Amino acid sequence: MPNLPTHSSQQLPLSWLQSCNGEWHYFLDENNGNEAAISNTDQDYIWLVSPATAEHKVGGYRIANHSIEMFIKQLAGVSRVVVFGLPHEQKGNTIHVYVELISPDIERSTLSNAINAKLVSCLGEFACADVIKYVDQLPVTKNQEISRKILKSQNITMNCAA
Repeated sequence: MPNLPTHSSQQLPLSWLQSCNGEWHYFLDENNGNEAAISNTDQDYIWLVSPATAEHKVGGYRIANHSIEMFIKQLAGVSRVVVFGLPHEQKGNTIHVYVELISPDIERSTLSNAINAKLVSCLGEFACADVIKYVDQLPVTKNQEISRKILKSQNITMNCAA
């Protein structure tokens, strides 16, 4: 930034950039064209947008992934769960839920309805899961964020290949 005194990085204005995989990253304005300066932090929340009134005003909600996972784990028959969001044009993010069941005998359509009913009762009508997938085993990692990244990257790769 010419003709300006040196500032610390906290004082510089931030700009936003959406990467090719749909995640939003921020960078400092002085590094506008420098891709190496983009922060590699992942969102640990899902951004949902819903119409607030008939005048087309929009209300936005940031919901932590682990909060949604906590609500789903309270349901009977759920062993482990991983939740993440993928970009959506109207909603902000779609909620993707991967569930590992305690027993394979559990009726999946009933559990899917129970998951959405739980999310609606705890968070609101805007928080229905768009994709619910049942898997035999979720990725075994020390950190839940790593499991989210693995499943999210697989989902993005499958959508790009289709």
